[in-house]
Amino acid sequence: MKYIYSLILSFLVITGVNAQVLTGPAGYKVISLGDNGLGDYTRSLILLHEAYNGTLLPFNNAIGTITGFRGNAAAYNRVNIVTVNTASSYNNNLGTIQSYAGDSPWKLKTCIYNGKKYMALEVPYADSYHEKGFQFSGWTNSTGESLKVINYMSNGIPVNQTILTDIQDFVANMTETHNVQQMNVFGNLNIGTDVTTPGYQFQVKGKVRAQEVLVETGDTWPDYVFEPSYEKLSLTELDKFIQTNKHLPEVPSAKVVQKEGIKLGEMNATLLKKIEELTLYVIEQDKRLNNKDEDLNKLKEKLNSFEDKLNRIVLTPKN
Repeated sequence: MKYIYSLILSFLVITGVNAQVLTGPAGYKVISLGDNGLGDYTRSLILLHEAYNGTLLPFNNAIGTITGFRGNAAAYNRVNIVTVNTASSYNNNLGTIQSYAGDSPWKLKTCIYNGKKYMALEVPYADSYHEKGFQFSGWTNSTGESLKVINYMSNGIPVNQTILTDIQDFVANMTETHNVQQMNVFGNLNIGTDVTTPGYQFQVKGKVRAQEVLVETGDTWPDYVFEPSYEKLSLTELDKFIQTNKHLPEVPSAKVVQKEGIKLGEMNATLLKKIEELTLYVIEQDKRLNNKDEDLNKLKEKLNSFEDKLNRIVLTPKN
């Protein structure tokens, strides 16, 4: 019997038939949600289920997949899919989503609709709406509206403001764990941001903590500083550069760093180069000081010798 139900569900999802089939505990269904009802240039929410808002709730949930499509020979192609895991009961709300998109991502929200608080999804927006509508497959229960599409803007003008208010981001508060031997990601990986910067495969908005980071620097390690042929600035030239530019040679200025950041491998190599140059300066100064000490010692010896001679002259009695 479960196999037959699975075949029916698969057929309904593939064909897009507007129907509801229960396949187990009450709430399992495949259902068409329709579209935004207004067409292009429309921004919408999908109300998932009632959410906790100060009054204890019975079981509310939405666990499943929502798809939104557009596309044919005369229409722009759009694919937007979201896996939803949300629940509200007793005195809290839980939620997380996985979003798949050809343009912008789905976003988890809360809102007030007709006086009740709801867990909701913000539909990915583009000028061209999802003409194939939205399909839900999964398990859902709600003490209020369930899987209802409601618009909040059309052609740049807010709509439904008297019944739909207080749209807020919902910060996901469930943990997803992948217990695998190895995870491979092909493409760009962003953490804490959905903005992709060309040329970077991995981006993190926030702090990174690790026990060890290995940075490959290629042939840029500055051991050449210790070669006899290497020519560095004199201390006079270095002082003049610093007075003019307010930073060390080859080290980016504060303005450049604020705008562009730093490349860790290159910066470490540059800093090492400055340390090596500083070491050479210190060695040179030490040699100069040692030479001066030797000169002073020679002067002291000469002075002592002169004093001895002077004393002998002064102390020698006259005949």
